[in-house]
Amino acid sequence: METKWAARAEEVTQTEVIATLIMKYEAEIHGRQVSVELEQSGERIVARVGTRDYDLEFFCPEEGVYTCLAGDRVYEAHVSALDETSLRVQIGSRVFTTGIIDRKHRRSSVEHAIEGRQNLVAPMPGRVVRVLLRAGDEVALGQGVIVVEAMKMQNEIKSPKSGRVVEVRVVEGATVNANQILAVVE
Repeated sequence: METKWAARAEEVTQTEVIATLIMKYEAEIHGRQVSVELEQSGERIVARVGTRDYDLEFFCPEEGVYTCLAGDRVYEAHVSALDETSLRVQIGSRVFTTGIIDRKHRRSSVEHAIEGRQNLVAPMPGRVVRVLLRAGDEVALGQGVIVVEAMKMQNEIKSPKSGRVVEVRVVEGATVNANQILAVVE
């Protein structure tokens, strides 16, 4: 009887426990903001980038190199950090620079890459307590545009780039929903 339990204990010890890890990001790829959701379980990743889904097996033969299997295709990605919040990704001859977006302030860490109109959105449901700039006002990178109060805390929504406020869609005292567009900067 004791041998049976010892064999079972060894079997359980050798069993690999695979945890599922779910990560959510917002990234800027080629100047476009996209949501990225990764669900990792062992060597398998289910990724949603924007509206596209990917089911991948991957392994890391060396630091910064990832081999991904997607169906019958094989991709090798070389990934290196440019700074604390941006990456350089090379897949074959294609090179991408990505920035991770600060979700709390909707501000990109790769400020020089932002071009075109940018929407400033509410990070969570709340109430507009101050409108700091009006349509037509010049705005500097990181300058506050609107203050939203949520859960008894005030969040200053800052401009992700220097430019001009082209549109303000809220007024002081207005109730806003999460991800609602508050203003547009160009």
